[in-house]
Order: sequence, then structure tokens, then C-alpha cells
Amino acid sequence: MVNSKKEVKILGIIPARGGSKSIPWKNIALLAGKPLIYYTIREAKKSRLLGAFIVSTDDPKIARVARRFGADVPFLRPKNLAGDKSPDIEFFQHAVSWIEKHRGWKPDIVVNLRPTAPLRTAEDIDRVISLMLKTGCDSVRTVSAPNPFNPFKMWTISAQETGIMKPLIKTAHYSKLGTDVPRQLLPKVYWQNGLVDATRAKFIKKGVIYGPDIRGVITDPLRNADLDEPKDLKLAERAMRELKLL
Repeated sequence: MVNSKKEVKILGIIPARGGSKSIPWKNIALLAGKPLIYYTIREAKKSRLLGAFIVSTDDPKIARVARRFGADVPFLRPKNLAGDKSPDIEFFQHAVSWIEKHRGWKPDIVVNLRPTAPLRTAEDIDRVISLMLKTGCDSVRTVSAPNPFNPFKMWTISAQETGIMKPLIKTAHYSKLGTDVPRQLLPKVYWQNGLVDATRAKFIKKGVIYGPDIRGVITDPLRNADLDEPKDLKLAERAMRELKLL
């Protein structure tokens, strides 16, 4: 579904490369009877603030599936930008450059919508974009509490033979309490959960994804998904049913 607008200022990109070692064809693996990418396309279409969204994939099969659910797949990403170790900045730069050259769009805000976050909602997308529009910040990321583990309770071990440990991060109370800090005194920390990330296109063009002024939108940790093994798809389906997201 090609957006016919002459100008798009807020562009969503759904990155969906074909290779996946943990779950074969992960981005189109079935979740509750539908391809994984379907849930991201569904919520992107519901967003009130996205000007348009596209799918960036190197795989014709994924492209066909995405188009079947109404997504705009304007190109096939070059294979050299879709490897296991390819950094995100590469597909961002390719997509933004292609869109400017072939569509004439010059997006200001680019939103990363990973298919591997099926518990994301259109409301999440719009909350992230709204914060960028309201504050004028460089970038926004969704985050959630890292339950049950807090990094201020984590340690490094310099050598397994000797077992010497040091705190990963020292709290402001370290000089008085050492590492025995009550949970209530620990700083609140958040985990970048990958539901929605947004940034200014000007940083992508400079070769970085996030600008220095990064803001956070806090989301429920129950909606995080870690899809590394086939069994994780079942866990995600269970979570979606419990949260009434199906």
C-alpha cells in the first residue's frame, strides 16, 4: 500500500531481514496463526501520527507476506546490509536515502518498528512520536523496569580462579553503606525494550542513530518479548492473549 502523499515528515520503518539462525524465517514465523510481522503492520496502520511506514527487507518472501497485509515494500534491501552483524544504522541510511531519492519524501522523524516486538500497540507508537513533537528532543526510546534484576546489584568477576568481585556500578551510598544498599535506596533504572524507537533523520545521515538528547517512554514490562527460540513464540502468544492484544 503506497502512501500517495507528496511529503512525509514522520516515517516508520519495519526492518525484516530474511536471515535468522535462532528461529528460521523469524519475521514471518507464525504467532497465533499469523506471521509475526503482521502485528507490527497492524499497529503501524492504526497509528494516528505516522505519516507513512515501509518495510525494509532483503527477502522476496517476506516482502510478499508484508504486502499481503497492506504494507508498503518499496525496495529489496541489498544483501550486504542484511547480515547477522549488520548494524541498524546501515538499513536506516539505505531506507532514508532511497525514500528521498525515489519518493521525494524528506522525513524529519524516523521510527523503528521491529517485528520482534509483537506486544507493541499503536498507542506506544503515538506516545513516542508525541514526546518528540512536544519536546523537540533528538530521540525517544521505550523503556521498562528491568524486573527482577537491578544493575546496582550486579557484579564483575576479574578472574574465576580467584573469584574477586567488584560492584558493576557503585551507588551514591557506597562510601557509607558499601554494597549493602537497601532496595528502597537504589536508583530507578530502565531497560531499553525495543518496542518503539524514534530519532531525527539528520542523525541517521551523520552515521549515528540517536542524538544526545534522548527521552524515554515507560511501558509495562509484561509487554516485552524476547524471541530467541521457537518456544518464545508460544510465550508471546500467551502474553498477547492475557493482555487482549489478539
